[in-house]
Amino acid sequence: MNNAFKKNIMLWGGLLLLLTTLAACSQSENTDSQPAEQATTAIKSYTTQTDEQIEIPTHPQRVIYLGSTLEDLLAMKIPVVGANLVNVNNIFSEGLLTDIQDVGNPGDLEKIASLQPDLILNGYSQDAERNTALSKIAPTIPFNSALPYKERVQELGTIFSKQDEAEQWISKFDSETQAMWDQIKLTEAETATVFLQLGKQLYVMGNRSLGAVLYQEHGFAVPRAVEENIISQNYTFIELSEELLPEYAGDHLFVLTQDNNESKTESDDLQKSPLWKNLPAVKAGHVYTASADWNTDNLLALEQLLKELPKWMNR
Repeated sequence: MNNAFKKNIMLWGGLLLLLTTLAACSQSENTDSQPAEQATTAIKSYTTQTDEQIEIPTHPQRVIYLGSTLEDLLAMKIPVVGANLVNVNNIFSEGLLTDIQDVGNPGDLEKIASLQPDLILNGYSQDAERNTALSKIAPTIPFNSALPYKERVQELGTIFSKQDEAEQWISKFDSETQAMWDQIKLTEAETATVFLQLGKQLYVMGNRSLGAVLYQEHGFAVPRAVEENIISQNYTFIELSEELLPEYAGDHLFVLTQDNNESKTESDDLQKSPLWKNLPAVKAGHVYTASADWNTDNLLALEQLLKELPKWMNR
């Protein structure tokens, strides 16, 4: 065998080895990428609140949220590409909205479609026609954003295959809440009332929004009138006339006021009235004022409330 022939054999052998190695690497890369691809394309069955079975992505990557608690999804790091941002409060979500497009309220169908979502959560679930229109764009879940916050966390965990993360959030929040109440040091019998001033109207809140934290197991006791006339009736709040203040006022009063001139004027006038000044909580200096923005139980607000509440009470 001459030298030229030997060189050709060696050259072709080296080339074959190189091609084999490249093919193996390519196959390895494809194999490594499969879990990520499957994560975005895998589907599962989900039962909606109207008992309808629909197919949704197991791990959605482009979510549209229409409702009042976008902060829940932000807290759970769910990939939202579009939402009705009119309902979002920058106090709680500052710096977290950069990659989220505003689709209008309750949501422009053309804008939503342009974002190519793989899942839509519709908090305006009572509108069956709109759910149908949205479902032509992407699988659509009628989502009850009025659920108590722990139920919302668990439901989001089920939808987005984040059950472990949901339980971890609840466990962490419960632990931090207990630490907050240990810091505030209430007696077992201390009661509290949440008043909300919106324009000329004064409301008393039940055990939702701010009350969801205040009336926890280790928190404030519920005044009898609040329990009997709001919570036991499954109301979120009721409108209150000034003469009924003494009946609803607890040992501590949380006054939330909307940020406009009319609401502030009405709240100031109320707190200057003789009836208000004679309330035991007022005489004891147990009145805490804050923005009506805190009249929420979205997850980001709740996380921040644990730091704010002791400050309000100088504890």
